[in-house]
Amino acid sequence: MAINEEARTRFFSEHPEQQKLAEALDEAFDVTFGNQYGGQFLWLCKPKNGVAERFGLQKEIIAIYSAHNKIDARTFTNLENISLSRDFKHRVDKVVVMVIHEDDTESADELLSQTNDWVIISVHANELRDKNRGPFFLRAKLAGRIGSFDLFGMSSPIKDDKYFYGRDPLVQEVIQRISVRKENSGIFGLRKTGKTSVLFALQRRLYDKDVLAEYIDCQSPGIYGARWWQLLHELASRLRQTISDKFGVKIDDDSNYDKDNAANSFNHFLKRITTFQDRRQIVLLFDEIEFITPGISNSLGQHWDEDFLPFWQTIRSTSQELDGSIIFIVAGVNPSSVEQSHIGQIPNPIFQLAVPYYLEPLTRQDVRHMVRSIGKYSGFSFDERVYDYLQETYGGHPYLIRLACSEVARSKGEVPIESKVNITGLDFESRSGVIRSRLSQPIKDILLSLVWWYPDEYDLLLLLASGDTGFVLDYLKDTPEKAVQFVRYGLVRQYSGVFAIRDLREFLNVHGESYKNVISPFKRGDLPLDVLPERPDLSDLSILFEKRTEIEVGLRKYILMVLGFKFGFDDKLISGHIAKSLRNNRADKSQLFVGRRPQDAINELFLSDLKPIFVSNWSEFSPIFDNKLQRFEMNMDTINLARRFDAHAKPVRPVDKDEFLNSYSWFRSRLAKVPNLM
Repeated sequence: MAINEEARTRFFSEHPEQQKLAEALDEAFDVTFGNQYGGQFLWLCKPKNGVAERFGLQKEIIAIYSAHNKIDARTFTNLENISLSRDFKHRVDKVVVMVIHEDDTESADELLSQTNDWVIISVHANELRDKNRGPFFLRAKLAGRIGSFDLFGMSSPIKDDKYFYGRDPLVQEVIQRISVRKENSGIFGLRKTGKTSVLFALQRRLYDKDVLAEYIDCQSPGIYGARWWQLLHELASRLRQTISDKFGVKIDDDSNYDKDNAANSFNHFLKRITTFQDRRQIVLLFDEIEFITPGISNSLGQHWDEDFLPFWQTIRSTSQELDGSIIFIVAGVNPSSVEQSHIGQIPNPIFQLAVPYYLEPLTRQDVRHMVRSIGKYSGFSFDERVYDYLQETYGGHPYLIRLACSEVARSKGEVPIESKVNITGLDFESRSGVIRSRLSQPIKDILLSLVWWYPDEYDLLLLLASGDTGFVLDYLKDTPEKAVQFVRYGLVRQYSGVFAIRDLREFLNVHGESYKNVISPFKRGDLPLDVLPERPDLSDLSILFEKRTEIEVGLRKYILMVLGFKFGFDDKLISGHIAKSLRNNRADKSQLFVGRRPQDAINELFLSDLKPIFVSNWSEFSPIFDNKLQRFEMNMDTINLARRFDAHAKPVRPVDKDEFLNSYSWFRSRLAKVPNLM
């Protein structure tokens, strides 16, 4: 059953061309719905049992059909609107979608690759019309596209519920505090534990409740560099723009926001907003609150030592006058903004006004849910004991766990179309050295907060890592507040002095003191770490050089092997053919092959010089690369970019390293099919 009867009767019988295309999905899907939507067409596709199991598709997936010869960015808008609409939001998968189009394949793929919010399976309509497309065509499409995404390795804050794990109880509790009790909150935890993702989740859920929620990143120079009256003006401007964008209502605000009038202007403007169509709640979400906190803001924000009081006095008084219609949430590493009783000699206006929540490590159940949910899309299943290992080894830290899983998943190479690959604890143990290298930078990010804002606690961690457990535990008994600090941030297991994150101890032993010496002069945040001249991680450079060289040697061997068979291993013919392939690109390099054995001359070519040889002779080389020239060229470019890092001893950004390792895995899995290449 490719199209169920209700969908056929209501829609497809009147669109015979679309009916033929939908019937061609029968290999993997049953089509249950069809309609026109936003100038394109919407189908809902229910995965057949085998496809649902292999790709983790428990719900129907959205398929958008564009009948025009050019698709455009409205495809993304339609996807978001469909997935959020009341009719479909609980019915459709929020990760995988299919776009069927009549556009030029290369142009369409380029457009559709511009989003990381969706895994988009791009299918040209002619591929569905082709009777010889093969019985595993769609499954191969799914495997190829999903396999190109490192869903475990995402490093940006989570902006969609589809990738949000383990913090739902906290989000629901904070929403209850906002909606029912009209109370403020604080969300605190170490870097990379998900504070920003929680704020985004609050913003999404509150939007569904018709609450006006505005996110403010205090780490932005435009925020922490502003004076208190300027920031009030910025908040008013943002709220006005949000109301216009989301509700189509324009509210004028010509008030004066200078130092003398800003507090009253802000108060009057918010009163106008809260009376607008009974929209009586406004929630202000302040992220990275340290940047506007007295005593710990950076040098460009030291005026917050003075500006903190009038700013928060204005927020608090306005909220009281509006009977709790203005709620604020502050988030960061250091909770002193809500825990200091006084700023200088004056009472802190938000002391104990926001109940602080600390992002606890994920439980074993949360780890299992996150890892299984992400892995199922990519064709990975996990031994049950893996979840215990991950929770114990990485202390329930979500980002570190995902990166460890990413490293192991990539080591498995290409996943079969028809079956899943099982991952065990031994896989993690065997990759522990590589995982440790990959976690080095995230661990630096975690420790950065301690070096800047908790230097005494950092020194205790150094002692603990060195093995002086007895002294540290005795000290913590006398100062239990510091013990609580360690435990609630998920660094040390309660009462034992055992590190919750195994690799944290290793890092502190090897680099802890030197890292502190580099960072501590800037402990007031004079310079964020990302603008310091970062020293390259030699292990990163080593990995890139080693793996790029491995692929480069394999490609040279493959060229000589294929052309050798083609020309009967005649050195002269092989050299002449290579020289001809290079002539249009590198005339100087083509001369290397004149009068020389190809085995000698080819070693003087750079990796970039090999690309035109493959492109010029693609019909001979393409079979082991799945006949995907565009993907071959993209991965060649990615592999070659690594040269700029070791050539200039530049630090390797995590995103560049991730992209490089993805391309490396792609090449290695294909070259390994040919004996003696790898």
